[in-house]
Amino acid sequence: MGAQKKLPAGTILLGGILILAGALVLLDNLDVLSLRFRIGDWWPLILIVLGVVHIVDSRRLFDFSGLFLILLGGVFLAAELDAIRWEDVWLWWPAVLILLGLSLLFRHAPLLSAARPAPLPGAACGDPCLRVHNILAGGDRRVTSREFKGGDVSNVLGGVEIDLLEARLAPGEWLLTVSTVLGGVDIRLPRDWRIEVQPTTMLGGVDDHTRQNPDAAGGKLVIRASALLGGIEIKN
Repeated sequence: MGAQKKLPAGTILLGGILILAGALVLLDNLDVLSLRFRIGDWWPLILIVLGVVHIVDSRRLFDFSGLFLILLGGVFLAAELDAIRWEDVWLWWPAVLILLGLSLLFRHAPLLSAARPAPLPGAACGDPCLRVHNILAGGDRRVTSREFKGGDVSNVLGGVEIDLLEARLAPGEWLLTVSTVLGGVDIRLPRDWRIEVQPTTMLGGVDDHTRQNPDAAGGKLVIRASALLGGIEIKN
């Protein structure tokens, strides 16, 4: 029997919050516990929680997808609680540009948590690593490195194609983080690689069409994929 996969910290956090929220609402419906606020006014907390979960899973403080969800949830919550008017919500759109700029400048800043697991070797490696940051554009990248060591792919309002068919994976375990917001990312991988896909989706999708080869020799590639209002397709 194989070893159990360890759940991502963000998944554990989200599961715990959902259990707590469901228990409180159930107790309120059964008149066991009387909540003194209207639950319907607090629905934007769902967006804020998803944003926090995304940041925890990505292990980056300045993750654009996570910050965007937190901002969106915060503005909607302020409107629901009458702190601002709904017609003034659109005034906050320049904050999206600020978040995008912060994520570009500080995207590799680690999450400030002493308890977080140590990152995989591929999280902070030098060449040959894949670095793709695509905004409002389209493009493709063909990798032919003989010692591929993971990297980072981010896509906002665009499309990216990554071709790794001619690459070779370096010995060890490496991390490739892939995130997309309002766009799509396609990744092609060799069939003889050991691959583990860790998806996180929020109104989007991560399609894993790879043929897993757990007995393959050599290194292993962990793909941490997150999609917000977009899609990621992984195939070999």
